[in-house]
Formats: sequence, C-alpha cells, structure tokens
Amino acid sequence: MKNLKKLKSIKRNKGLIISVVIILIGVIPLLILTFVPELKHSYTIEPLVLESEDNVYISAFKYTPKGEKSHAGVVVGHSFFGNKLNMQPLSIELVKRGFTVINIDFRGHGASTGVFYRSDLVKDFKAVVDYFEQNLPYISEIGLVGHSLGAEIALKFSNLYPEKINATVAIGAIIDNITSISNLLIASGLYDTGLTEDKILELLRLYTEQENVDVGQLYYGDFNGGNNIKGFVSPFSGHLTEMMDSAIIFQTVQWFEQAFHGELGSGVFITATILQVFSYVALFGIILLNAILVLYIRDYLFKEKISYPEKELLQEFREVSYKKLILYYTVPVVLIQFIFFLFLSDLSMGIIPFSTTSITLSLIIGAAIGIYVIYNIFLLNWQEQFSIKDFFLKIKSMVSHNPGRSTIYGSLVGLLVILSIAAIWHWSVQNTLPTLEGLGRMILIILSTFPFFLIKEFYYRNVQGRLKIFSRYDEYIIMVGIGILMDNLLILFIIAIGRINLAYIPAYALYLLGWVIFSIIQHCSVTYVYMNSGRNILGSAIFTSIIYSWMIVVFFPSYGFL
Repeated sequence: MKNLKKLKSIKRNKGLIISVVIILIGVIPLLILTFVPELKHSYTIEPLVLESEDNVYISAFKYTPKGEKSHAGVVVGHSFFGNKLNMQPLSIELVKRGFTVINIDFRGHGASTGVFYRSDLVKDFKAVVDYFEQNLPYISEIGLVGHSLGAEIALKFSNLYPEKINATVAIGAIIDNITSISNLLIASGLYDTGLTEDKILELLRLYTEQENVDVGQLYYGDFNGGNNIKGFVSPFSGHLTEMMDSAIIFQTVQWFEQAFHGELGSGVFITATILQVFSYVALFGIILLNAILVLYIRDYLFKEKISYPEKELLQEFREVSYKKLILYYTVPVVLIQFIFFLFLSDLSMGIIPFSTTSITLSLIIGAAIGIYVIYNIFLLNWQEQFSIKDFFLKIKSMVSHNPGRSTIYGSLVGLLVILSIAAIWHWSVQNTLPTLEGLGRMILIILSTFPFFLIKEFYYRNVQGRLKIFSRYDEYIIMVGIGILMDNLLILFIIAIGRINLAYIPAYALYLLGWVIFSIIQHCSVTYVYMNSGRNILGSAIFTSIIYSWMIVVFFPSYGFL
C-alpha cells in the first residue's frame, strides 16, 4: 500500500513538472509573438478608455507603430460573444505595417460598460473615429474592419459617415446597402454558411453593376477614386475560425496597404495562426496542471477513505435502472427544458431583454423543473412507498457526507480554473478575467443557479451510482459520455431542424450551440470534480455554478439583465 502511494506521488510530481513545461512552451512564444514579433516593425500596445456620445465607456487597446509620421488609422471590431483580444492577432499584423490601430470591446462586451443593443454599437465606432480626429493629428485616413457583428457595424458606420472612412473590410457578415461604401473588401471562409460565395457574388454585382464578376478580383474603379471592391473566400475556415485564418488576415492587410499606401508591403511575417496554436498549447498545460492540483487539494481536505453515497443511496431506495434514467432525461426532461425555454423567451420579450444570460438561465432552470417532474411522477413509485418529499430526502442523503469540505473544495477548484486560464489568456487571445462589475454579476448568477444545478447533479450522480464499473478511469469516461448525450441529444436535433429550415428558430440556434459547447466542457470537468470531492454533490454543484457564471459574464454580452 505504501509502495502504491509512493508510485502515485511520483507520477503526480512528474505530471506537475510536465504541465509546467507545457505551459512555458505555450506562454513564452505567446509573449514574443504578441509584444516583440519583429524588431524592425516595433510597436507599443497600451490600454485605452473612450467615452461614447451617450456616456458609455468603451475599453480598447491602442497599437502604435514606431514614429509619428503621417499614416492611416484602423478601427477594429469583434464578433458577437467576442472581445478585443479575439481581434488582437489581426491588430498586430496591421500595426506592424505602420497603421495606428484601436481595437475595441463593444458595449456590453469585455471590459466596456453599458448594455448590448445592436442599434447603439455604431456609437462605439464613432467614439474611436472622433478620438483619431481630435487627438492624433498625424492620422491622415481612417479604415474600419470587423468580424461578424463587427463587420455589420463597420458597414453601417461607413454608410452613415462616408466622408470619414476611406476603406472598409467586412469579414463573415454583410448588410444589404453597400453601394456607397468606399473601397470595400468582403471576406469569408469557405465553410461560413452565413456568407457564402454566391452571396458575395450577388453583392459584387450590385456594387459594380456588372454581371460577369468573380471572387478574388478588383472591380469597377480604383482606390484613389474610393470605388474599389473585392470578394475573397478562404478555403481554410468557417465562421468561428475566420479571424485566425492567415489567408483572410493577409487579404485584409493587403487591402489597407493598397488603400492607404498605394502599394503592397513586403517582408512582414503573419504570426496569427502560430499565436493561436501556442495559446492552445498553454491551455492544454493549464488543464493538465489543474487536474493534478485538484488531486493535491483532495488529499488535503479528504484524508479519510472516500465513501460512495450515490451507491449507498441505492440500498435504501428502490432500484431504477440507469438506462431508464438516461432515456427519461434525454427525451422528456430535455423536452420540458426546451418548452420552458420557449415560454420564457416569449414572456421575456415584454418584461426583460431576451439575452444570452436569460437564455442560459432558462435552460438551467428548465432542466431542473424537468428533472423534478419526471423523477417524481414517472421514476418514483409514488403510489406505493414514495412521495414528493422523498425527492428532497434523497438529495439530502447525497449532501450529508462532508458538506463543508465539499463546498470548500468545489469553490477552490472553480476559482483555480478561472484564475489559471485568465493568467495565460487575458493579455493574448481571449479576455477571461471578469471586471469588478462582472464579478458582482457572477455572484448573483451563482446564487441564482446553484439550487437548480444541485438538482441536476443529483440526477446525474444517480445515473453514475448505478453504473456497474470497477475502474475509476472507466467510470469517468463513461459518465462524461452519458452526461454529454443526456444534455445535448435533443438540443442538437432541434438545432439541426432549424439549420435545414424545417422549422424557423431565430438566433436562438446560435445560443443553443453555445450551450452545447459549454455543456461538453462542463461534463468533462464536473465529473472529475465530483469524483474527487468526497462524492458530494454540493462540491460539484458549486463548481458548476462558478464555471457557468464565469462563462456567462466573460463570453456572453451584457443586456443589463444580471
């Protein structure tokens, strides 16, 4: 037994060293590629806060090339769900070519204040353009570039203020009225179903008033006349990966070079794709490090032998097969969840903004309601020996073992995950560190969601307790797979129906897809936490509440609700 413990200790220490090495392999190139990619094209990056005309504070990064000779400025806007760090790889490529770049968080996103209303976002771009005109006299011309939501706003601004903007790049999105926009590049990925090559060709015909058009060519006029246009489709990306596509970044940089310098630049190496790769290497190292630190925290908090309350519970109550639990969750529970989601979405239209936060909360609450109804009515033999109160008695049985330590454990691990990811990403490719305002929203969301996650965890661990498995590794893999299946099978079916237009699901489908992605992350992490937290659902439920509150605050825009 002592030899086994010693062997485990050696493995953990090796894992600790390996994870730190992987983190360094990822982080060191990130630092170099972000701040000193090419000495001959040096620049500075500094934070900037601008105030819009309606008194919203817009957080931004300002990228300034060496020297203050007359040159162009470029405003950069991110996509929905995004923030300014998503656009940093492109911003770096632009500043390396001699442009001053201001890369913003739209209101309600990232570190900017305000709430998200699409019609107000033009004011965020205007705050930057006004800053260029009033504070930087060496800026001779101004260009706009945006991805997805940012592309729409860039195009709308160019339409509203054609005298201010000399070139515009729209990546992954377009608007109908583009004929008055100067020097327009429309770019997308081959797998972007929203902005297809056919759609780009249609827009080229509208802009040029020519029928014989093709992507990859300049049409109609010239840059000096302000009436050049080009469509470009990269063979390498879809909508979500367009901003890391080196081909699209290269086309964007070339467009501004031709519009503002009159010629193509040379000798500058595009580092965006490499930067993204090393960011994922660093993330993998952090995940590995967290997995090992979780074990150290477990050993400190739970020194005694760990019990299996979910299995002991089955000895006290009548058996329900895990197959039946999976079947009932996958269909009727998720169906109730989705009905509640649609009901709340209709109700919220007249009461609260139908935001990504309210959508996520409706899915969490809907699942808990579905579990309560299905578990009590269909899975418990309430006519013989059970009543509704037994539902809460069973939950009580699964939180009674080491409740204080399990709660501390779940909280510590949740904070560890958030802070460690923020430490490697918040200055490079993704802002994952909440502001003070965001921290307050996180606390409210944790308090709001914890009871519902506790019910959900109770159901999942009932399934886990019925698995006939002896290996912890097999238990983890199988339970993660079952959890992902239970949570997402029907939702993926609903998204697929909406995608093939058999039923019209508005932008909800995008939010549901975000739910699926976060659900997969959740199951991979929370099952591991549960198995190492004294097998108490308090620990895994508080961990899940922390992670989801963080995801909502950091990745979803704020509509002023929570």
